[in-house]
Amino acid sequence: MNKYILLSVGLLLLFYKSGAQDSNGKLSFDLSVRYRFEVWNGMNAKNYGDDSPGAVGSLHDKILFQRIIPGVTYKNKNLTAAFHLQDSRAFGWSLRNSIYPDLFKIRKTGTETPYYTMNPQEEFLEIYDLFVEYRNLFKNITIKAGRQKIFYADNRIFGPGDWGNTGRWTWDAVKISYRKGENYIDAFAGGTKTHDPLMTSIPFTNTEYWGGGIYSHFRVSSWLNAELFYALKSQGSADYIRNLSINRNWTGIRLVNPDNHDIIYDLLFSQEYGKENGKRINAYGYFLKAGYRFSKLPASPVLSFRYTYASGGRKADEVIRTFDPAFGASDKYYGWMNIVQWSNLSNPEIVLELNPLKGKMWIEIKYNRFSIPVPDDVTTLGTMKIQPGKHHLGDEADLFIRYQPFKKWQFTGVFGYFHPGDLEQINFANPKDSFWTALQVLFTY
Repeated sequence: MNKYILLSVGLLLLFYKSGAQDSNGKLSFDLSVRYRFEVWNGMNAKNYGDDSPGAVGSLHDKILFQRIIPGVTYKNKNLTAAFHLQDSRAFGWSLRNSIYPDLFKIRKTGTETPYYTMNPQEEFLEIYDLFVEYRNLFKNITIKAGRQKIFYADNRIFGPGDWGNTGRWTWDAVKISYRKGENYIDAFAGGTKTHDPLMTSIPFTNTEYWGGGIYSHFRVSSWLNAELFYALKSQGSADYIRNLSINRNWTGIRLVNPDNHDIIYDLLFSQEYGKENGKRINAYGYFLKAGYRFSKLPASPVLSFRYTYASGGRKADEVIRTFDPAFGASDKYYGWMNIVQWSNLSNPEIVLELNPLKGKMWIEIKYNRFSIPVPDDVTTLGTMKIQPGKHHLGDEADLFIRYQPFKKWQFTGVFGYFHPGDLEQINFANPKDSFWTALQVLFTY
């Protein structure tokens, strides 16, 4: 590990020296420190409502999440090179690796090995990014190679998953970008890293998935932006998954209004196809949004109605019809409590957004109603099963407040409440409501 760190620092110093004649060249130290305190009541990431002896984790967690990202960045007129480390810890978490070392291992059911680990909250001394970016290699062409975050638009197809303490999607990739004005086309290929608290992931090794994508954005008119995309996901190089056969593909389009309009609309459709372990894939997902910004009222409130759908299927089906959300983010899109994701999902929601204090504060109030189109074989959070003939999983209401009084400081508060739907009994009792609250401080330098 030390030789890779020394090599990375040496490369950055070389870039700095090579650009010393450039008066715009600058080597800077960067730091991001994030603390978030969470209180859970009635559930955790692997267990809803089961407080019996031997159940997984506590239903009343009080957790302090810590994420520290230090590093250096060198920039001159055309070149950017960066190297940052990340340390993510979860103090007081009942599911932490020291208590449940096998909980986040991905492996075949009933086996011990092989496996790889995807821990959402703990990752000790990891390489956060390590990349070189060169702008204007040719006219309007930029190339970026190395460990990096890749995300676009509303983050539903390609997103960082940054609310999680380790960050769901981090790419070791080569990306080529063509930009002219506000229009662009990006193409990239590489792999996504695993998240193991006990192992440092060297770029382009031990990947969960190999894959890539194309994402484009075009200003069609003053009322319409169009985004076309393609994504590919195949088995990576990590133990267990490298022995599988995965060939998942997504193509789709997003039509959305430009930001400067009060009438708001957003339409996204994605078709998924390919094969996995001998089965053909035929699945789809879409998102619809219609709203209005009352720009003349205080805090410019935005009221919108949204609907998210993802096809579902049964495990015994000859064709896979359950939509996989590619490399997308979850969190605010399907409820801040992370109970569901964009897969086998029907989710109508109503959202009110407020922007008081001249843009320094953003407030979101939302209500989600979750249903599972094909509930057969589906168990959510390890314990939640829908009654035969029913589809309603439950309802979630969220309040999100973000306040940024200064450039380097950001404060966030969130509260979520979940009311179970047509669920079977859990531990011989009807499922109860649950709630979650979080307070976060983020400092960047």
